[in-house]
Amino acid sequence: MPMPVQKNDHLVKKHDTVKEENARNSETWYQIRPTYYSNFNSDECEFECEVHLPGVTKNDVKLRVLPELFDLKAKREHLLFTLTEYFPCELDVNSLQAKYENGLLQLKAKIRDPLENAIDIPLQ
Repeated sequence: MPMPVQKNDHLVKKHDTVKEENARNSETWYQIRPTYYSNFNSDECEFECEVHLPGVTKNDVKLRVLPELFDLKAKREHLLFTLTEYFPCELDVNSLQAKYENGLLQLKAKIRDPLENAIDIPLQ
């Protein structure tokens, strides 16, 4: 005797979820590492860098910074610029200046003095 055919709702829901995830993932077609230049100025104890983000608006740039590295994500249509880069030395993040204009992100910060919190030890 043949078994009755039953609709498997759980399979249909799972299939719909896959379609939704694929639609969400299709927002970003390409991930690109943007052009990045840096300069270390030992006379001024400053670090400067610039990142080229053509066609990206200021509101679509997400920048996170630690003393030793920065993480950047910038989105334009189906394109995601992504860059995580270590600084050549620790920076004073409180002195960091970030300027974004016409697709060019410029960062400038003072280099953290490694002996800033050092204490003097008297000799005997």
